Amino acid sequence: MNLRLQLKDGTKQRSLLFILIPLVLSAYTHLWNPTGFPSIHTDEGHYLRKAISTEIGQGLQPQDRYRAPYFGQIFLAGIFNIIGFPNAETLGEKNPVEQLYLVPRVIMGILAVFDTFLLYRITEYRYGRNVAIIASILFAVMPFTWMIRRIFLETIQLPFMLTSILLILNLGKDRQIQSSLLSQKDASQQSSQTQQQQELQQKQRYQSDYTKLTLIISGIFLGLAIFTKIPAFTIIPLGIIMVYMVTRKKRNVIVWLIPVLLVPLLWPIHATLSGDMNDWIDGVRYQISRDRPLINTINTFFQIDPVLFILGIGGLVYSVIRKDYFLLLWTIPIFAFLQTIGYVSSFHLILLLPPFCIAGATMIEKIGNNIANVRLRNMLPYVRIAVIGIFGICSITMLITLNMNSTYYQALAFVLSNLPDSNSNATSISPADRVTLIGNPQYFWIPEFVFNKTFDAKNFYSKTPFKTDKYMMIIDSGFVRILNGDNSSRLNLAYNATHNLARFEQNITGGTDVNKYPFTNLKLSPETRFIELRSNY
Repeated sequence: MNLRLQLKDGTKQRSLLFILIPLVLSAYTHLWNPTGFPSIHTDEGHYLRKAISTEIGQGLQPQDRYRAPYFGQIFLAGIFNIIGFPNAETLGEKNPVEQLYLVPRVIMGILAVFDTFLLYRITEYRYGRNVAIIASILFAVMPFTWMIRRIFLETIQLPFMLTSILLILNLGKDRQIQSSLLSQKDASQQSSQTQQQQELQQKQRYQSDYTKLTLIISGIFLGLAIFTKIPAFTIIPLGIIMVYMVTRKKRNVIVWLIPVLLVPLLWPIHATLSGDMNDWIDGVRYQISRDRPLINTINTFFQIDPVLFILGIGGLVYSVIRKDYFLLLWTIPIFAFLQTIGYVSSFHLILLLPPFCIAGATMIEKIGNNIANVRLRNMLPYVRIAVIGIFGICSITMLITLNMNSTYYQALAFVLSNLPDSNSNATSISPADRVTLIGNPQYFWIPEFVFNKTFDAKNFYSKTPFKTDKYMMIIDSGFVRILNGDNSSRLNLAYNATHNLARFEQNITGGTDVNKYPFTNLKLSPETRFIELRSNY
């Protein structure tokens, strides 16, 4: 008896160690230097502005018209409200702009660590512990996974999607355990047949209620993932097949589907009730009217992280050979949807990271299993884990230790010091003193919502006239491309009337060959080499 308890305790300790390894690695790769790497993406400023405007009560669509569903900004706004972010009074003496990006990026890092845990559990239920630890380490350390360090809607929706899948798999596991315990109980008890039937009926009612509740919760989680960003609906075919395979009842599929469909329907319903259905349709059309084919983005994926790409594709081919429907149902709808919409950016591939890691792990796990030497065969799992972990850590460390955003933080801090304050409201600033701030919208949310600056924000794409005589321009590489694209535009004429206020430069990656792995990742995280501030006053 004591020996059995010791073996059981030893097994639990090993299981805990196995799951802690990828979690610790993931915490390092996703929480180290969050404000330095990767470079600030335009969409990050956009999503933060919407979240904070929602937090302070400006509604769900104050900046644009129906480009994405609402849950991403609601989720961030809820967390920000709980922790009291942003609060300019608690920023301290360091650069306030950098500190304001620290909190949301740490939140993304925590979500990534949770994703690693969910991926481990999903893979463990489906393929066993050895595959689970390989898959979760791949997810934790492979360079392309740095994409989820950014404040993207895909980063927010991923844990909801994985939780939905895990609940269904866990339901299957629980049903197996319950059936096993029931069989053991029936075999051991010598009670009357009537008592056994009553206990069986009670057990079945409990199991039915538990199944329905689990499916509803799973459906809500996937519905929230879709309510964050629409491409998550590609998981529905996998969910339908899994629910039916686990429960063998068609009505349970309906139970699961109802919240999956109802939750994201809140988006068009809200637009209809607000009288904005035409705007909603225009916003959806805009998202699919741009042109970037899937093959181009796949090629980019291969260039920046060829190891994970080859492992993922090779694992999917291996799944076809094994007739493993799980990974195929997960990935094929995503590929089909992305090919159909015609516009695919690299962050759209975040949904493929979990199945790619699992697929690669299933293939790696089979390598060397036919070795005759028992001792070598038993050591092989630990060798795989060590090789993958060391390779991934060395690769991604070369990236996450870079500081890509110093110029951005310094330039925006300068803007803050040169915009007028508004102590109460916009009318406290005289019309002659009002300033138009022209540039990428990612620069606007901090002056507007955190430091209560009064200015007219003007996107550098906008062709409308300025509303003020004074204006300041935030010139970066994107702004330069616009200026060079139309030399006769009003924007160029306004630029020619300005003088230089300040210029901030850095060149940390200047001597780095972005065609060499792992620095190929810098193609998707370019350094902010310069930002120039100009004004006409």
